[in-house]
Amino acid sequence: MKPLPLLLLLACLTACAAERPALTRTGFFQPGGTIVVRNIQGDIDAYAPERGQSANQYTISAYGPNASQTTIAIRPLLITAQAHGPGVRFLVRGPSGAAMDLSTQQGNINVADAEGIVNAHAGHGDIKMLIPLYGNASIGTGNMSVIFASTDWPGTLHFTAETGNIELYVNENARARVHLHTDNGNVFSDFDLRGTSHGTSETIESTINNGGPRSIDVDVKTGSIRLMQLKPQV
Repeated sequence: MKPLPLLLLLACLTACAAERPALTRTGFFQPGGTIVVRNIQGDIDAYAPERGQSANQYTISAYGPNASQTTIAIRPLLITAQAHGPGVRFLVRGPSGAAMDLSTQQGNINVADAEGIVNAHAGHGDIKMLIPLYGNASIGTGNMSVIFASTDWPGTLHFTAETGNIELYVNENARARVHLHTDNGNVFSDFDLRGTSHGTSETIESTINNGGPRSIDVDVKTGSIRLMQLKPQV
């Protein structure tokens, strides 16, 4: 499970080395800003700056036959990249402290080591996120795998899927209220949680590590939920 995002990163870097982007924008971005990426039919890969780049440097590259039609609007605390045709793949490198808002109507979203809050949505596709802080994600049809290391986040984190499975790894020391519900599927956790079932639906309303001022909300209509402990590697 844990090495998967690194394999995705290596695969993306190999592909990007062999393919030249149709459009690239790079510059410097202050903490507190947001990078918004909107795709129609294609993947979005988002990572931290490359080794050797400044921690506050961003890069947005667009690949594919319609990538040259992409528009990128740059403002002091907001960068927006918008695809205007199918078949575009985005590679985004976001600076430390910048949030990312990523969505694709059809395609996969892969995020690894982005040092900011990440919100992701795929209408039809998979989402895989390995993030030091935290984020939210939603899927129409597809599967979701999220790993986040933070033990402190504001309010409630939301993860939803219409049709698909959600696997969520949470720091084993996090203290939070949890709501896990599937209309048609199974719920499993290696935290000490107990739930209820009614017909095809299962629900867990409980706390991890005696709760706290934060929550995790996972809701699936058709599919399973796994809430797992993220333990330090030894």
